[in-house]
Amino acid sequence: MTATAESILSNLLTLSEEDRLEIADRLQSSVYGPPGESEDVELSDEMKATLDRRWEEIESGKVECIPHEQVMAKLKAKYGF
Repeated sequence: MTATAESILSNLLTLSEEDRLEIADRLQSSVYGPPGESEDVELSDEMKATLDRRWEEIESGKVECIPHEQVMAKLKAKYGF
């Protein structure tokens, strides 16, 4: 990351959570487009194979999905953010 980007990030991290979330949403949209337009993204053959493999692991019961809220709670507990 450039020094300019580091400086901007440092300033952004002092903002409220609400402001940081809004900025994150806008930045993400600037890269991937507005929500709902990501369907046009082309997936590589490798990405498709990974998605197929992971889907099969879920469908077969080899792996079990957990709700987003539980994942975030575990991450917050582990990393303190």
